[in-house]
Amino acid sequence: MSELREGVEATIVAWLADKDERSGAVVLRDASGLRELTVRGGRGEELLRLPRETLLRIRGLYDGGRLTVKDYEVLLRPAEEPPVRYTRLSDDLRELVKHSPWYLRSAYWSSVIKLQHYMLWYAREFLYARGFVELLPPMVSVASDPGLRGAKKLRTTLYGEEYELTSSVIMYKQATAAVYERVFFVARNIREEPVENAETGRHLVEFTQLDVEWALASLDDVIRLAERLLRYVSRKLLDEHQDLVLSLNRDFAEFEPPFPRVSYDEALEVARRLGYDEKWGRELSQQAETALAEYYGSPVWVVRFPAESRGFYYLPDPSDPKYNLDFNLILPKGYGEVIDGGTREYRHSELARRIRLLGEPLEKYSWFLDLVRRGGVPPSSGWGLGVERLTRYVAGTRHIALATIFPKLPGLVGTP
Repeated sequence: MSELREGVEATIVAWLADKDERSGAVVLRDASGLRELTVRGGRGEELLRLPRETLLRIRGLYDGGRLTVKDYEVLLRPAEEPPVRYTRLSDDLRELVKHSPWYLRSAYWSSVIKLQHYMLWYAREFLYARGFVELLPPMVSVASDPGLRGAKKLRTTLYGEEYELTSSVIMYKQATAAVYERVFFVARNIREEPVENAETGRHLVEFTQLDVEWALASLDDVIRLAERLLRYVSRKLLDEHQDLVLSLNRDFAEFEPPFPRVSYDEALEVARRLGYDEKWGRELSQQAETALAEYYGSPVWVVRFPAESRGFYYLPDPSDPKYNLDFNLILPKGYGEVIDGGTREYRHSELARRIRLLGEPLEKYSWFLDLVRRGGVPPSSGWGLGVERLTRYVAGTRHIALATIFPKLPGLVGTP
């Protein structure tokens, strides 16, 4: 409806999103968004009697929020009206998820997804300019990431053999870094999260990661890369789409790295001082993460986690192998971890040892271990950035369900 001009006759194609016969107002929707108009004229009154979600071609004169309808054509008339009025978002999260194909058409949710589109555009732009090659992620694997922190993998059968649906592309990143040196995937992942995680506002069953790997890079190299990417994306969003960003979240400001870095042990000490009884060797609780980021007043890196609390693919710190060369980036205001990464283990004997410690059979990872044994996996570092989590932070959404299309929430089945 961007073609509407004051005092000029125009033809528009739009859906009848909502209507109010008492006031004579209609809400029309097209790819540019929703617009409320008061319709006038005999033909305009006829629009008020059409079912919601009728697709129309309308010829009329626009004048200060009023549309004098000269003529219209019904392009598609629904057999039934939508089950919800999506022009107003429901406060009920389960209702939103159940009817996500409809609520996605709302001004708010559709704007969040448009923001995400620009975020990915600028992230790709940043990585392409630095020589990174984008690869297409696999959907199934004989073995995916074992370090799921309470979540379960989903499995399927392929030609009589059991495969796992992708929960992480970590091993594929390491393998392809041997070919292209700098790689990234925009990878869809699926994990069966604990049911209680539906209430955190942070967890989806099906989610997206911007997964980056850089051969021969150090931990510092990839941390700086992540900081520069966040600064670049936030600056571009505010330079090119400030109205969109601030219409969603007036408090959003450009990222200003470098961010504080604290070791896992230091983070634990701060959390305990703030009243959180965190146990050594475990991931920080979400409450402690929130308090930590608020304490520093910005995103904060937590580095060098205990090796026993993480996956087998991190390189131990040479100065103290009890810890990994790894990190998380924690966002403030309760938005939580947004980046997870580190320097990768590439030595066959150490990988085999750590896989055994996890109680996993070596045969399960035979394709990867064979690649490592034969020199097919280089030293590398990398990270995964949660696309929906970053979207949620930038847009300021109340729940991560509003940062994706067709969200799958822990414990909620039967949704689109």
